[in-house]
Formats: sequence, structure tokens, C-alpha cells
Amino acid sequence: MDASEKSVQKTHRARHSGPKAEKKKSKNKHEQDLTARQRNPKAFAIQSVNKAAKAFRRTADIKTKKQHIPKVDRTPVEPPPIVVAIVGPPKVGKSTLLRCLVKNFTKQKITGIQGPVTVVAGKNRRITFIECNNDINCMIDVGKIADLALLMVDAKQGFEMEIFEFFNICQATGFPRCMGVLNHLDMYKDGKTVRKRKKHLKNRFEVELYKGARLFYLSMLVNGEYLPNEVHNLCRFISVMKIVPLTWRASHPYIFADRMEDITNPEDIRQNPKCDRTVSMYGYVRGTHIKTKSMVHMAGCGDYVIKNMTFLPDPCPTPTMEKRRSLNVKERVIYAPMSGVGGIVYDKDAVYIDMGTKTAPEQEKPSGMVAALMESLKPVDEKVRESQISIFKGGPAISGEDFERKRHEEKSDDDDEEEEDEGSNDSGMEAESSEDEESEIEEMDGPVKKKRKVVQDPESEGSSDSENGPNDWDDDEDGGGTSDQENDSDEETSNLKWKKDLFQKAAMKHSARINYTKMVYGEDVADVAAEEEDESDDDLGGLFKVLKKARGDGSQQDKHVINKKDCNHLQSDGVVDLEQLSEDIRDTFVTGKWDASEDAKARLDEDDALYGDFEDLETGEKHVAGDEGEGYKSDDDTGNAGEDSEKELDQEEEQPEEKVKTKAEMSAQERRLAKKRKIKEMFDKEYDSKGDDQFYDSWKAEMDEQAKLNRSEFEEMPEDQRVQYEGFRPGMYVRVEFEQMPCELIENFDATYPVILGGMTNVEEKLGFVNVRVKKHRWYNKILKSRNPLILSLGWRRFQTIPYYYKLEDNMRQRMLKYTPEHMHCNAVFWGPITPQGTGFLAVESVSEKTPNFRIAATGVVLELDQSVEVEKKLKLVGHPKKVFKKSAFIENMFTSSLEVAKFQGARIQTVSGLRGQVKKALSSPAGAFRATFEDKIRMSDTVFLKAWVKVEIPRFIMPVTSLLLSQESKQAWLGMRTVGQLRHERGIPVPQKGDSLYKPIVRPQRENKPLVIPKHLKMRLPFKDMPKELQEPKQPKRVAVVLEPAEAKVANFMKRVKAIYKDKRQKEHHIMRKRVQEHKKKIASQEAVKQEKLKEAKKRLHKILGDMKKKKESGDSNR
Repeated sequence: MDASEKSVQKTHRARHSGPKAEKKKSKNKHEQDLTARQRNPKAFAIQSVNKAAKAFRRTADIKTKKQHIPKVDRTPVEPPPIVVAIVGPPKVGKSTLLRCLVKNFTKQKITGIQGPVTVVAGKNRRITFIECNNDINCMIDVGKIADLALLMVDAKQGFEMEIFEFFNICQATGFPRCMGVLNHLDMYKDGKTVRKRKKHLKNRFEVELYKGARLFYLSMLVNGEYLPNEVHNLCRFISVMKIVPLTWRASHPYIFADRMEDITNPEDIRQNPKCDRTVSMYGYVRGTHIKTKSMVHMAGCGDYVIKNMTFLPDPCPTPTMEKRRSLNVKERVIYAPMSGVGGIVYDKDAVYIDMGTKTAPEQEKPSGMVAALMESLKPVDEKVRESQISIFKGGPAISGEDFERKRHEEKSDDDDEEEEDEGSNDSGMEAESSEDEESEIEEMDGPVKKKRKVVQDPESEGSSDSENGPNDWDDDEDGGGTSDQENDSDEETSNLKWKKDLFQKAAMKHSARINYTKMVYGEDVADVAAEEEDESDDDLGGLFKVLKKARGDGSQQDKHVINKKDCNHLQSDGVVDLEQLSEDIRDTFVTGKWDASEDAKARLDEDDALYGDFEDLETGEKHVAGDEGEGYKSDDDTGNAGEDSEKELDQEEEQPEEKVKTKAEMSAQERRLAKKRKIKEMFDKEYDSKGDDQFYDSWKAEMDEQAKLNRSEFEEMPEDQRVQYEGFRPGMYVRVEFEQMPCELIENFDATYPVILGGMTNVEEKLGFVNVRVKKHRWYNKILKSRNPLILSLGWRRFQTIPYYYKLEDNMRQRMLKYTPEHMHCNAVFWGPITPQGTGFLAVESVSEKTPNFRIAATGVVLELDQSVEVEKKLKLVGHPKKVFKKSAFIENMFTSSLEVAKFQGARIQTVSGLRGQVKKALSSPAGAFRATFEDKIRMSDTVFLKAWVKVEIPRFIMPVTSLLLSQESKQAWLGMRTVGQLRHERGIPVPQKGDSLYKPIVRPQRENKPLVIPKHLKMRLPFKDMPKELQEPKQPKRVAVVLEPAEAKVANFMKRVKAIYKDKRQKEHHIMRKRVQEHKKKIASQEAVKQEKLKEAKKRLHKILGDMKKKKESGDSNR
């Protein structure tokens, strides 16, 4: 072999993956005994105390943020559909989005949607969609029941007022999950503008909700629908979103009605069209359990008591099927009865099936014998009856009618033959019915083709053998014609009248039968017999048998039937395990196997293992735990022996089982070590710290245990009996019946407005004074005034009441406020329904105004409930003295009667000058006058004031907002009590004005200061420094007027002119000098600039020379 060939050969490369590599790794596998911290402790040592503390705080913060207060999980096994509300201003695309969402889930295109639409969104999730109108009443009601709100926003318009109003409604009533949907993005032609607009709106959306709020984008419309991919993404988020129940909804039951029917007697309506109605409503129970005969509030209608309540089959059930990635097309269910969509509608006494109106496809026209049969006027069976046949030549002819009559007479002789022939065809054509035709029934109702499953009783089959089994067959063919039984049904009814109402007669006889089995053997055996009879009689209309789901644990249940009171009713399947049966019989005796908690021997072994050897200090006797034959095993080994998996059993069979030493085989040292180990484990279990999460984990485990207990308490109980104990649980579809409902509810019913039945506790049914903390909304442009009617949304109710605002002062006095303060909270009290403390509410002044302004007037929370409220206001009474004495006076014009004086007797009064006094006693005349005492003598011109606090009487007024009873045109124009200002404005009445309240111009007369006059006797006693000095002004020398001579006056006049000329000359010279100085300064500045420039150039040359010299010097040093 050449050297070149050797170089071409590749070296062996060991496999790093695959079965061979795994096999080698398993052979050389080394189990590390030490942990990473034990192997390298320095790597885990604290390098910096501050960094370690910061890391510890960060870890603790993250851990604490994930923790929430544990609550008992009351979520039902099959929860009700989640409510998804589509909210937004008008003309924004809410209806289009609803149609697209429904089409995505159901693959059906629905045009006219009214009311709620329930669809199946997944294997365990259903969704109820509802569109919210641009009505404040509808927005408030939808905000109370919505689990998820889709906020439609027009990208061109931005966030409109309805979105902000809905935010504030949700903040007051409980915030659901919210997602924004941005559409009309195709109005922007530039991509950069679209991105900027998206970013701006997303930031604003996060400011209103929270950081990271989800905002979806619908780019454009195609054929009146949004893009399927964008709608599909939105539906995926809706389907997987986790809904957290709110506090109010989790503690109160409510029903969102999706169907309503008027079941009033038509005769009563005919006699009186305005009579009260009996109404039944349908919907899913939500929140918590609700019981019949309880009080509910229908939002927009009033409070009513439930007359009757029953549960119905779920019209939109979740698919019970094996795990798949998506739903099958047949399992995409939709239920929207208000929109006329939905296959089956269940009622208390009927089932309504929507057959639909589909046009059958055109088929080819038949020809030949089939065409001749179709063109014949009479059907085949009538022709057979009319035809005659003679068996022998020349013999009598027998017609079909004679043959049928003779056959009927033969059947009436024998009862047994009558029952056998009852299930067969009576047309006399038995030869046409074969075994296959008996199992398959093909029916066709009009042009619609339907498939029906027929279940036959095995007893009625006889000895028929079929490959598909004896129980059920499916008709998979699409077409089908009418059978002979349907064609001759008229003649059968005339000939066989004795068969009429056989099913009802048999049921009446069966119901009147006495159950002797229950009387003799007890309820257990009777229930088994009843189940067998139900299985034989459980059919629909006597034609179809209901398939019942076989129980998976039937063998285990049948095994315990032997323990019943009557063993003769044991139904055996023919295969009995004798060994297992003998073990069960042996286990019932004392010699059988006992549980560990009941076996005395096992309990003693546990005590020995726990306490070990001990010595009696009084007698000195030593007790040794355990016998020679007993093994020393721990409780964990014995407890988990039966829970080993098959893999562990195989490993135990392969490996030799190690023998556990008994306590007698142990040495003394081993026994002492085992005893110490036990004691240390008990000490550690009790005293060692298990981390900061021990309390939280135990609390959470306790809540989980309570939730399991709640589910398992009534789980095995029948539905009828369970409903009587716990009520109708959430998730059940119920029918609620009401009496004495107003007829306007039916006549003016609008499916677009939600009908909510909110359950109430016993306390919430009562009325009383409610104290709340309220704050006027900063976006509302008017302040709120006491005694003005206000519409509140509190709990399930919407009602109008008259609040009084007050402020709690330091001395706990509740001082009335005439107006609400700006940017501050205040308290309020009103007469309304008793509501639990901490419940939020919102207030609007009117629900009928269509204004572009913000409509939410105030928000607040309930503080406490009190039947008596002491709200006080200031009272300032004014009086004047009638007669004045030394330290007393008679006051009048303050009160109107002696009774008022007696009420304020002992009150404190005060004059304008500040003299304090007290009310003493009323005078006989005039009425309302009284005697008062003061600190000092008052004057007749004084005015006397009495400052007091008087209790304000809260008006007991409440009026529910009955918006559902109004007509379609006036549903948004509900008017309750109006304010005094509105009444004056409508009637043109001017506001009355008091003369004292009018503003007047302030006229202040000028004050004259009089000189100070000191009496002479007082002036003489004053010290000299305080004595007023009456100083005389010094006398000024008097000037004498000088009269000049004409010559002197001429000279003086000349000098005056010369001085004026000189002064003018000096001024001109000064101006010339200032001008010359400015020019000189400019010249000097220019010269200085030139000089600085030359100096700068010289410095540059100098520094350049110095730099060159430095470089030469450095280069010379480097050469050396």
C-alpha cells in the first residue's frame, strides 16, 4: 500500500449520539455523589454583600409578585360560556366584527344578528358574543356581565368619548379583561403614517389600561368583511384568554337571558291586552348558585320573585370527544335564538327542531316503469286493494279489501297474535319486508334530506343475524322515499281504531302499579329494577330507543351487588372469578385483612417503631420493642407498598431483595442510631424552618382541599335532588318563570338590549340609608348639588335617588355641603337598597341626553350601612334687642314661637361687638321674644346672632330606571325626577331673588379724624414724656417786596438774556464734545483690534518656533 493511499484513509470517529453512543455512556456512567456547591464551595461564596442583598431582594420581589391571595376555586366542571362584549361608538364596525367572529368559529355566515350569540370555541370553551349599543344604560349593564370587552376604535377618529365612558364604568363596577381592536387603517395611504398612528394609539391605550395592553389591528375590508387571517388571530386570543372571576360576580348569581317567551293565557290577553304577563326566560346560570323562589332584579325593569325554575339540556354543549387539535365541522355549534339561529330549542314540555328550508338539487327525470308509476293517479297499495284475483279457474274472485278484513277478524280472536302482529305491516304485503328493511328506515320530509338513527329492541328482532350488531344501524344514504306504511295511513286509522292511544293507556296502568319489590327488599333492589324497566321503556314516542352510555366501571359495580339485601337480583354476565369471590367473602370476616388504621397489631407496631425501647424508672423493668419474627420497617414502606408501578416490580424481580434486619438482629449501636434518627426526624419536622413559602403553600393547599371537598360533596347525587340541596349551580341552562310582569316588557322588547337577572342576598332586598364616598369626575363639566336627583348604578340596580353631600369634620360631625368639592372626595348619603360595604358605583345626571360631552358625573364606593344618619347644616338666626338692662336684655325677631325658644334654651348667642350671651326664657309677648344674659351691657343698636347646627332630613325617594319598558323610539329618553332648575326653565319661571342676597356697590364714606382731646385733670397727671407737647411753629422772617428802578430793571433784564444765551451755548458745546468722544472711542477700538490681530499672529509664530525647537530637542535625545 502506497503512502498516498494511507494518507487518504480517514481516522475513526467515535459516535457522540445514537444508540451506540448511549450504550457506551450507560456503561461508563458515573454518578456524582457531591453537589456543585460541595465540589466548588468558593464558586458559590458571596463576593459582594451589596450585590447579594440586591439579588436577594429582586428574587423576593419576583416571587412575591407571583403570589396572590388564595381563594376557594368555585369554578364548575362545565363553566358557562364567557361573555365577550363588543363596545364602541356608532358607525365604527361593531356588527361587521361580530359577523366575522361568528363566521370564524362556526363557518356560517349570519346576516341579521340580534341579541346574544353563543358559539363553541374549543373542546372546553364556549363564547357568548353581544354587541353593545350606544346607550349609557346598555353600556352600564354590559359592563357588569362582560368577561372580555373588545373596544372598537376608529384609527382615523382616535379614541372617542364612548371608550372613555366604558373605561370609567368598568372601573366602578369591576374591570373585565379588555382588548382594543383598531380598524379603518386603510384610510391612511402612507405606511409610515399608519405606523406612527398605531404607535400613538397604542401608547394612549396603555395609559388608560395598563402597560402591555393588547391592541389588534384590522387593516381593511374585503367584500364587507375583515381579512380572515386577522380575525383568526383575534379569535385565537379570545379562545385561550384566562378569565379571572370578579368579586361581585363570584358572590352573586346572575342569568344573562338569551331567550324570552310570553306564556300568558291567550284568553286573558284577548280580554285585556294590557294585563300582566307570565314570562319565561332562558339562560345560563353564572356567578354562584341560585335557588328558586328567590328575589332577582331585572336590570331596566325591577325586582321580581322567581315563580318556578327548572334546568334544561344544554342547547350549546361542549364536545365530548377524544383530544384533537381542532373541532370537527359537525361539532361547530351555534346557538342564537333571538337571531333565529340554532338547531334545537329545548323547552320544559317540548323540543323545537328547526328543519330549515333547503332546495334539493335538480335530478334527472326518471323514465320507463318508474315514470309510469309516478304518473299514475292512485298509489300502488290502493290498486292492490281494488284488484281481484281468483285462485282456481272459474272460482270466486277475492279482492284486497276482503282479504284484509278477514285477516283483521282472525287477529281479533287471539290476544297473543294481536301483540305479535302489532309491530308488522298491516297492508297484507309481508313479503316485501326483509330483515334489512326492518333495520333501515329512510324518511324524507319535503325537499330536505335527513338521516335518522333507529334503535331496535333485541327482543323484537327474534333470530335476526346482522354483521353490524343487534342494537343500532345508521342510514348513510342521502336519498329515500316514503314507505308503504305512510301511504296507507288513512285506511289503517279507520280499520285499527282499537290501537289508538295504546302508549298512554299503558303508561297510566304502569304508573299506578304498586312496587312490591321496594316494599319487601328495600330501595336498593327497587332502584335496580326501576333501572331495568327504564331501559326497556326509555324511547322517544314509542319509535326510537335512546342509547345509554355504558359505564366503564360496570364490573366493579356489579361485584358489589352481591352485598345488597336481596341477592336473587344479581345479574351475572356468566364469567365469575371464583377465587376473587372467595377472597371477598373471606375478607368480610374478622380473619380477613384489616386496614392499617383499624388493625390493632399494626397500630402497636407503629407505636414500637415510634417510641422504641424504654425502661420503667419505677420498677426498673426494660421493655424491648418488636419480636424476633417482625421486621423493622418504616411506615412509608408499608404505606406505599401497594402503589408501586409495573416498572418497579420488574426491577424488584430482577434484583435480589435485600433482607431488612429485625430489631432483634440489630446490634445495640444500630438500635441506638435508629432511635436517634427517629427522634431527630420528629424534631426537624416540628421545629425546622421550611422556607418563607410554608405558610403560603399550606394556605393554598387548604383552599385546594376545600375546593375538592365542595366538588365531591354532591357529585354522586342525582341532578333533581342535588338542585334541591345546593340550588342551580353555575353552568346549568335554566328556564325561569315570572308572574305579574308588565305588558310593556313584551310589547317593547328589543333583542339588542341585554336582559340580566341579577340575584340578590337577603340583605340587599331591603332599603335603607347608604353612606358612600363619592368624587365628582374631573371630566364632567358641572358640579353636583345636594337635593338634585341623581341616577346611580349600584350592584345590579339602576335607580334615581336624592343624595345629600357632607363632610366628616374632626369632631365627627357630618356637616352638609351644598356642592361637591373640586378634585376632592366627599361623603354622601341617600335612601336606596342595602349594598355590601366596598361595592363600587357610578352616577349620571341623565340617561336621556345625547351630548358629545362626558356623561359620567361621579364615581364612588359604599362605606357603611346605617339606618339613622345625622347630617347637620349651619343655622344662623338674627335678632335685635327690644329692651336693654345692665347685663340682660329682651331679644325679638329671632324666633317665631315660644316652642322654638324652648328648643334653643341654653344656646349660646353673640353680638356683633363680640359680647357673648345665653338664651334664658321665653317672654309672654310678643311671640318668639326671650330674655338673654350677656357679659356686659349691650346697646340698642347691636345685632344678636345665634349660630346653631340643625339636622337635615334625608328624603326617602328611590325610582328604578325602567328603560326596558319604553318603546323603541324612547328607550334612550327615560326621564325621572327633574331638578327645580329644569322645571323653571321649561315653564319660563324666573329664579326668585332676595333683596338681601343681591350684590350692591360698596360705598365707603371718607372718615373724618377728630383731634385727640385729653381732659385737663388727666393731662396734669401724665408724666412729662407722655404729655402732649403743644409746640409753636418758629416764626419765619418776612420778605419785603423790592421795587426796581427802570434803569435797574433794564440791567436785570439784560443779564437774564445773557445767562440764557450762555446756557444754550454750553449745551451745544456739550453735545459736540459727546459726539467727538464717541468717534474717538471708535477709532481707538479699531486700532486696538488691529493691534490684537498683530499680537495674535506674533504669538502663533512664537509658539511655532517653540514647537520646532522642542521637536529638534526630542529628536536629538532619541538619536543619542
